[in-house]
Amino acid sequence: MFTSCNDNSNADDSELIYGSTQVKSFKLKANANLLSGLDSVFFSIDLVNARIFNADSLPYGTKVDKLVVQISTDACSKVELNVPRKNAADTVINYLTNSTDSIDFTNGPVKLHLVSYDGKAERDYTIDVNVHTMVPDSLYWNKLAMRKLPTGIAAPKQQKAVKYGDRVACLTGDGNRYNIAFSDNPFNDSWQVTAADFGFVPDVSSFSATGEALYILASDGTLYRSEDGASWTSTSEQWRGIYGGYGNRLLGVKQSAAGYAQVTYPATVETAVPADFPVEGASSLSKLTSKWTTEPQVVMLGGRTSAGELTNTVWGYDGKRWAKISDKFPKAVNRAAMFDYRMAQTDTLSWVSTEVSVLIAMCGEDADGLNGKVYVSRNSGLDWKEGDDLVQLPEYIKPRSGAQAIVVNNPTVESRASSREWKEYGVRPLPRWWEPAQAVQPASRAVAPITQWDVPYIYLFGGYDQDGYLYNTVWRGVINRLSFKPLQ
Repeated sequence: MFTSCNDNSNADDSELIYGSTQVKSFKLKANANLLSGLDSVFFSIDLVNARIFNADSLPYGTKVDKLVVQISTDACSKVELNVPRKNAADTVINYLTNSTDSIDFTNGPVKLHLVSYDGKAERDYTIDVNVHTMVPDSLYWNKLAMRKLPTGIAAPKQQKAVKYGDRVACLTGDGNRYNIAFSDNPFNDSWQVTAADFGFVPDVSSFSATGEALYILASDGTLYRSEDGASWTSTSEQWRGIYGGYGNRLLGVKQSAAGYAQVTYPATVETAVPADFPVEGASSLSKLTSKWTTEPQVVMLGGRTSAGELTNTVWGYDGKRWAKISDKFPKAVNRAAMFDYRMAQTDTLSWVSTEVSVLIAMCGEDADGLNGKVYVSRNSGLDWKEGDDLVQLPEYIKPRSGAQAIVVNNPTVESRASSREWKEYGVRPLPRWWEPAQAVQPASRAVAPITQWDVPYIYLFGGYDQDGYLYNTVWRGVINRLSFKPLQ
């Protein structure tokens, strides 16, 4: 049973005004046929505005037409529930004599009418039982949809996007011309696109960034550096491939007569590459949020070893050395997209949900062709499972390899606002077997209302089909839950 509480400084006023018509507690009676832990759903009691409501909505699809409520009030002479009905007069239930009657909340708020014991005071409360109108834990791409790559090239054939500081940089080319585009926030579809004149033949797939510079390899392996994407300078380093940035340090691999070696720029100690370490085709580096490490860590997935074999390993770098984190990815994969994100972890007994950091991997190619599955790791890349149907890519986003998934926070005041430039698609139907399950959390005692919050959108850039043709698209997605207004 949850009870309402007020600031001590207002206790006397509250008692004076509401003392004889106060709702002390409100909860739903347990009903495992509707939802496990239904009686643990937290309801806020707003005595000032006479409102009773669950701030964290019940799972999508939960039936609320036959709920039994448990109400504790002051000693009142009348406790009535006015239940609205469609095209009919309200049903009035005397709670004092019929406390076990079920209530139908499907037609809107129910009015709770209280009259004090002496009959001198009365008050009406509104009771809302909120239910999610969409599936919170689904990866939602359809309405947020798609636009073309930011480029002035009519038919780009090559593409690579990276996170560069607080901006996203997208390089495109057709073999003769190259464009580079920058955006502080892809959500606004506002890009600064300029022509890039390298003065050499670039390997677009090697385009990478650290915290302070952009890097790319020429076709002969020379490593070039730029701070603005327009002026490029040779570092005189000869590399075989680039993995990505770790702070202001670039991580890569070089090849010599002695074999492959792990290298950095600026240069540190070179280390021989282990037999199962990828020398090409690994995913872009993802920053790892982990409670087990004190130093920042980046991780990468898959690729091909020096023997040319596909690998299913996950490797991590902590600023000093590379280490194999896992070899439990479900399949050996090349040129996959992996990113750090957030999902809910729900206690199925209490339906209390906590937000946890996860790694999500998608796209790429395996021994059988293009990979169309999405995989999730909830323990920093150690173990992986194929995501359920709600996080898989929809049919209209075709399997691809060499795509990049970049997460950018967008300040928003709406849970589903989208730019006019984004193409919309129909809603993806839910599988029949899906059982809704959503956590509930107690509301905080924050005073200032939340008017703006960050939504972490995923941007899926480009990628190539089975014939090597570039998809001229940028898709935008989000886990539904993360687009909801935060509770307070």
